[in-house]
Amino acid sequence: MTEHLGELLAIATALTWAFGATLFGMAGKRSSAVLVNAVRLPAGATLLWLTWLVTTGTLWPAGFTLKQHLWLGLSGSLGLAVGDSFYYKGIMLAGPRRASLMLAATPVVAALVAWPVLGEALDGQAVLGISIVLAGILIAVLGRDPGSGEHHGLPRRDIMLGLGAALICAVASAVGNVLAKLGMPGDTPPLGASLVRGWWAVFAMGVFLSSRRSALKNVGALRDPKVWRPMSVAVVIGPFLGMWMAVTSLKLTEVGVASVLMNTVPLTVMLPAWIFHRDRPSASSLVGVAVAIGGGGVLMLR
Repeated sequence: MTEHLGELLAIATALTWAFGATLFGMAGKRSSAVLVNAVRLPAGATLLWLTWLVTTGTLWPAGFTLKQHLWLGLSGSLGLAVGDSFYYKGIMLAGPRRASLMLAATPVVAALVAWPVLGEALDGQAVLGISIVLAGILIAVLGRDPGSGEHHGLPRRDIMLGLGAALICAVASAVGNVLAKLGMPGDTPPLGASLVRGWWAVFAMGVFLSSRRSALKNVGALRDPKVWRPMSVAVVIGPFLGMWMAVTSLKLTEVGVASVLMNTVPLTVMLPAWIFHRDRPSASSLVGVAVAIGGGGVLMLR
């Protein structure tokens, strides 16, 4: 079990991201994607800091070099501040189940970038597992899916814009994963790396908001229980637990493998999408789930 801890954490990350993204999307529909991300990043980073303080008894992780801060800072800024803002916009426009489908591109981009940058040439079984997982996601994407519940009959323009925003997130997240790996050489503690990465993302978001104060025009919406309640739960399971598990997974296994398992969100999101929006998966989506689970098994047994 411990030899596959990285892969197991990646799967757990996919579950937390699925529920967290759905809840953040619910909050964002009554405020804005940027405002949601502006709240979640410092809240999640604070929870990470408190966890570090309690578990280590120190105020801040020591020993991080300037180069590590550079890589982790770029990773957090690109993957968390930029990428997640686009993802929440995609969820607001197309719904969580449709928007998350574009995350299928993340492991492909991550593996392509990690090969020359990190020298992580995946073996044949890993490539086969990744291919099967991606095939499962494609089956879910390409099947006929008019949507249901709250997300039935959405305008095609909104769906396409939402998918485009989610695709930007997929690319940003993939590059961010590779940069995070560069920032964790040797025995770098994953929690410490998550903490550094999270606060750099907060800084990047603060710089953005300082030049775009209009993005905070809906700040009064935070008083709405339909905004702060789902956001409060999502902060704990997304940028706190999810980020910690994601960085630990990247530390323990190859970027390409971790990325493909973490980004089975198009499949794991089906459960919260049905629970919160009554957006039931189609038959092709369910087939895609079965195929992708088989691909995950290939990865776990390599």
